[in-house]
Amino acid sequence: MKFTPDSRVAGNRPWWTLAAVSLGGMMAGLDGTALTIAGPGIASTTGTSLSGLQWVTTAYLLALAAALFPAGRLADRFGRRAVFLAGVLGFGTASLLVALTSSIGVLVALRALQGICGALLQPAALALLRAAFPPERLELALGIWGGASAAAIAAGPIVAGLLVGWAGWQAVFLVNVPIAVLTAVVTVVRIGESRATGEPGTIRKLLRSPGVGVGAVLTALSYFSLFGLLFFLTLYLQNVRGLDPVAAGMWLLPVTVVVVLSAPAGGVLTGRFGPRLPAAGGLVLVAVGMAGFTRLDGGTGWLDALPASVVLGAGTGIALIAATQLIVAGAPVSMSGLASALQQVATQLGGALGIVALGAVMSLRAKGIVADEAVTQGAVPPGVAPEDAHHAFLAGFAATAVAAAAVTAVGAVVAVRLSPGMSGSGRALAKRTGPPQRTSDVDSKRGDQQ
Repeated sequence: MKFTPDSRVAGNRPWWTLAAVSLGGMMAGLDGTALTIAGPGIASTTGTSLSGLQWVTTAYLLALAAALFPAGRLADRFGRRAVFLAGVLGFGTASLLVALTSSIGVLVALRALQGICGALLQPAALALLRAAFPPERLELALGIWGGASAAAIAAGPIVAGLLVGWAGWQAVFLVNVPIAVLTAVVTVVRIGESRATGEPGTIRKLLRSPGVGVGAVLTALSYFSLFGLLFFLTLYLQNVRGLDPVAAGMWLLPVTVVVVLSAPAGGVLTGRFGPRLPAAGGLVLVAVGMAGFTRLDGGTGWLDALPASVVLGAGTGIALIAATQLIVAGAPVSMSGLASALQQVATQLGGALGIVALGAVMSLRAKGIVADEAVTQGAVPPGVAPEDAHHAFLAGFAATAVAAAAVTAVGAVVAVRLSPGMSGSGRALAKRTGPPQRTSDVDSKRGDQQ
């Protein structure tokens, strides 16, 4: 991308742009992992079953995944700031409405609306950053933006534990409202409009690019195990172990923190060796970590689970960065925005599939021991001894861990069969995509003038 002063947004205010998109990313990231702690409280308030609780999570993920590509095209056509602002305000409004409902059906519908709004803000945020920063500073800006989102994801269980313990599960959603208002104010006051010029690429063309399709599959697998594990670990910690929300959040912290810390290592390894070996090695670590959780029992302590948590988190961070590099390195420069949307679609679909598929394994195994839906959430049904109900849940949990490890191992085999010459390094990217193209990000006030 060739940078000129005319391609900057809003009169040379790039750091305000970074602040706004970072706040938006933190809001979405915090909401994602915080919900895992709120799950038992939502089930208690709404009286829903395991399938209903799954839909509270998957409705958001599926709506987000389905809307990402259309949202990216809307941002290019009607303006990145306008679409980003619509997404932020919509996300905050939907969050407020979620906190006010006690109906599981309405809650699921509102979570889907949240997903659509999240899709509006995510691709537009990256496009705003690209328009605001010159190339020599763009990498730093993306690092800060990604770090802010990752920190919010890691802090989600802790923040949610404090909020749920203080004001109930509704507070997990209410906290989004002031963040959305602040983000909207910064966006309106300090950020100018940005649009793309030229004809956009197509998804079909993107998927035909070298390594992009495989990268999307490996990205999905990186989140398949992580999302499924966090979903059932929360039920284990609060319903089987009887921990309060804050303690449950602390218990989960090693997994999320190690994901954040291992991601830079994944970038270094991918730059040195290409994505093939880091992706395969990372997925092997994920499989080993999941296998470690098969030994979970009613008295497993935080330190007992720490080795499996560290291995799982490290593998997820390394594999995710390597898979993302496959997508970015394989996509033409002119389709970098569409490639970003593809990466996010793969992430959300992988998480949703992990929850649904592993939930089916849990239900089949646990209900084969105690034929009551309540045991799949770690609860004790009437007339059933607690030790029997918890035994059924733990057996189901072990089965989900085995299934996740097996699926991830298949992904490792796919990764290791990639062409050894395929590289996610900057040199390989330049070789495949050619020299930087003329900028497509322009201030709407200047139009196409350069």
